[in-house]
Amino acid sequence: MMMHDDAPDLDTDRPAAKGALAAYAYQQIRERLVLSTYKGGERLVLRPLAASLKLSPTPVREALLRLVSEQALELDERNTARVPALSREVFQEVHPLRADLEERLTRNVAEYITPEQIAALEVCHQSFIDGYQAGDPHQSAVGNAAFHGAIAEFSSLTLTAGIMQRLWARIGPFYAGTNGLPLANPAEANHPHMLLLEAFRQHDVVAAVAAIREDFEQARSWLEPLLPS
Repeated sequence: MMMHDDAPDLDTDRPAAKGALAAYAYQQIRERLVLSTYKGGERLVLRPLAASLKLSPTPVREALLRLVSEQALELDERNTARVPALSREVFQEVHPLRADLEERLTRNVAEYITPEQIAALEVCHQSFIDGYQAGDPHQSAVGNAAFHGAIAEFSSLTLTAGIMQRLWARIGPFYAGTNGLPLANPAEANHPHMLLLEAFRQHDVVAAVAAIREDFEQARSWLEPLLPS
């Protein structure tokens, strides 16, 4: 079982108010989960984690317990937070649920997306491409997560987006656990992200939904066989 004591500090703009520290710690740890910093089974030891966040243990403990309550983390026999072990059964539950939510978000975004928002998505996808071409699974996963997270951010369906973003905290470790690159080259013109971007440019809801469905099917075909039963 791995321990991750030295994860990078993702945000130096920490809140000054004591009441906001636990919320800040929660956001930072969840972001690390989303961005595939942690793998399934990895223990998040309180004091080293707090040190990496430049916080005292108390707000970090509160954040960890909140993530446990959301099933993004669990407690082991020593009451230490850890990332849940990866399994095919959990993936088969979470992946289609996330696909349904993201399809709803995609329908919404396709109608109203702006050129500036499309440009932001293009930057995220380029990061995905750069990681893929460099043979860097983590950068690839981060770029992919940023792309999908931006779609949620641009949606007016704020409740749906919030649920989806919490699910990403559970799905990120699956990408970390593969330690490999997706089967589909994101630089190819027929990659689902490319097709989705073109659909967004045309405000074509039908084409956008078809692209996001294909994206999820490709992800399933890649990830599911790699997971233990």
